[in-house]
Amino acid sequence: MSKAERTAAPEAEYVSRYASYRKKQKDEQKPENAKGTVLRFFSLIKPQAFAMSLVVLSALGTSVCEVFSPELMGNVMNEMQKIIERFANGEIAGISFEPAMGTIIRLAVVYFMTSVFSFTQEFFSAGVSQKLVCRLRENLNGKLSHLPLSFFDRQTKGEIISKMINDIENVSSALQASILTVVTSGIKVVGSLVMMLRTGNLIMTGAAIWFVPISATISYIVSKRSKIWFRRYWDTMGDLNGHIEEMYGGHTIVRIFGHEKQSVEEFRSITRRLGHNSFVANMIAGVLNPSLTLIKDVNYILLCVLGGMFMLGKGFFANYNFGGIGDITKFLQYSSSFSNPIVNLSKIINNIQSSLASAERVFSVMDETEEIPDPDPALPPAEGGGEIEFKDVSFRYREDVPLIDHLDLTAKAGSTTAIVGPTGAGKTTIVNLLLRFYDIREGEILLDGRDIRDMTREDLRHNFGMVLQDTWLFKGTVRENIRYGRADATDEEVEAAAKNAFIYDFIMSLPKGFDTELTEDGGNLSQGQKQLLTIARAIVSDPRILILDEATSSVDTKTEQKIQVAMDNLMKGRTSFVIAHRLSTIKNADNILVMKKGAIVEQGTHKELLAMDGFYALLYNSQYTDGIPPED
Repeated sequence: MSKAERTAAPEAEYVSRYASYRKKQKDEQKPENAKGTVLRFFSLIKPQAFAMSLVVLSALGTSVCEVFSPELMGNVMNEMQKIIERFANGEIAGISFEPAMGTIIRLAVVYFMTSVFSFTQEFFSAGVSQKLVCRLRENLNGKLSHLPLSFFDRQTKGEIISKMINDIENVSSALQASILTVVTSGIKVVGSLVMMLRTGNLIMTGAAIWFVPISATISYIVSKRSKIWFRRYWDTMGDLNGHIEEMYGGHTIVRIFGHEKQSVEEFRSITRRLGHNSFVANMIAGVLNPSLTLIKDVNYILLCVLGGMFMLGKGFFANYNFGGIGDITKFLQYSSSFSNPIVNLSKIINNIQSSLASAERVFSVMDETEEIPDPDPALPPAEGGGEIEFKDVSFRYREDVPLIDHLDLTAKAGSTTAIVGPTGAGKTTIVNLLLRFYDIREGEILLDGRDIRDMTREDLRHNFGMVLQDTWLFKGTVRENIRYGRADATDEEVEAAAKNAFIYDFIMSLPKGFDTELTEDGGNLSQGQKQLLTIARAIVSDPRILILDEATSSVDTKTEQKIQVAMDNLMKGRTSFVIAHRLSTIKNADNILVMKKGAIVEQGTHKELLAMDGFYALLYNSQYTDGIPPED
């Protein structure tokens, strides 16, 4: 293949993928509720009603001053015209500048008040904008904390981050400024129209407003199309954030498997899409301003010609007395005050549509179905040793795909229950149901004889400590990461937990010991060290029930043996659930549940299950021979 052919190949692939994307976007695009979005936006401003009323009153004051200033300017010019005419006629005696000076002073006061109102508007508007950002983010964050786990299974992290940061910032800055522009423009248009009608010249007034229906029609057509593309732009921005989060979060894996080029190509494809959507959205919106400006300028020229004809007073225009040059100037200024706001609205049409698109993306999250509410009043967890019982439990992630049907199991207080089985058998689902990350369809789950749905999720989850296969650490000190398991744990308890997790010596070898700062997600630790820290976190939480999901999967055999001893000590007197693939780690479990396709097919102790020579024995023996067999 020639160099030109190699270069053309990625481009051809991009064109094909982009064509598929365009078709998909066109097919899936639905009309959005702009009116409903604006009303919801106003509801968020309600708590700042006082500050917003000051902003609106200031905008009203500015607009009123700008409406009356042409009247005063026209009067000044009329007074000056009279003085000039008397000078030209030689009538110097008795000329008084007081009327003109009085009008000039009033005009200066109006200009000063315009500046004061403008400053007040900008001052309070800035506060409203920032508080709106905080309120939106707080609402969205609160909503996310009440959404079921299934929502996060459907959304990428980058998409959520994009809505939390980019979309909210776009909504608060652009849409709020646009609303103020709409308010002030409306006042100016109405005020200028009233003042033009006061002149009594209906011909020039009609000539001044003829382009309004044309402008409104053009604006409607353009805004309807541009909002579709702005929505696509912000959707693609979410895709870009998701790709960046994935690629840089897993950059080691990307490099190991040599996918740098594919990652770059995918990034290039998304950015091209983003650029195209931005270009089309702004191009469509950008057509509006020059179109309306051209109509406005043509209209202004027409008004100047008509004004000159009225001043000459010949032919048809001889029947109308339109006053002096000041009145013509006044009318032309009012016509500009009438038309300029309409054109200015066209300049912010892209901001409005972009903000509405972002607001719809944020509100789409706010409209998601939340978890089933906690009972009110809720019952506290029953006092007991932590006995867990599943009674005729059925659950499925998708309606058409059964997973767990009529499951019965009992984990006695203080016992250790191991759950084993092939991938997809439902092991982790048991844990998700225990913690109410998902709610069961049928049956009941009891904690010490009390249905877990009769208590709040917070009260329920305080009874559990977890160590997951996927570690999670946050940016902070080692001590803070361990104390995350229990906020009121003392330094002595934190250090004791570290010793029990066999991580104490390593921590003390760090430059600042327990006060050493960890990078995001513990990037400056090995996977095994991070696993040990999460085990220490579970130990310090001192729960009634422990859930260990492959808790030793990321450590070496020697460390695993030490941790197993610590876990055996930790699990004494506590109900424990252990999900394991390495069956050698669960030989001492009181009860082993063997799951297959959502059902318990065998249960018993390690020796009992081996003696059955069934599915467990097949799984156990296969770890030392040909691997775990696939499900039938």
